[in-house]
Amino acid sequence: MQQHLTRAEQANLIAGHAVAYATAYLDGRHTAQQLADNADRLFLDLLVIETAETSTFLIPVQLLALTMMRTARCARDISQWPSREDRWQAVMASLVDLVMNESRELTKDPS
Repeated sequence: MQQHLTRAEQANLIAGHAVAYATAYLDGRHTAQQLADNADRLFLDLLVIETAETSTFLIPVQLLALTMMRTARCARDISQWPSREDRWQAVMASLVDLVMNESRELTKDPS
């Protein structure tokens, strides 16, 4: 039996991927290049899934994906931006928390 996910469930799944990708970088399990590749993948996923039903929930995920891209760029250009990488990582960690909290709220109250 094939089960189809609702748009909200798909958005929540993408949010989980975003959190996983960001934390893998923050924990040192992924490189800056992997972070950039994952952010690109997220942007493509977000383009497909965004609807009126999911647009508000996806704003923090979009912000996280954008922050992932910026952090990856700063990490690759560390000689030019030595202190910026730390600041972007802090922003990324905060957005991970926001996405996780929004995801929990979405599963509590799907309306």
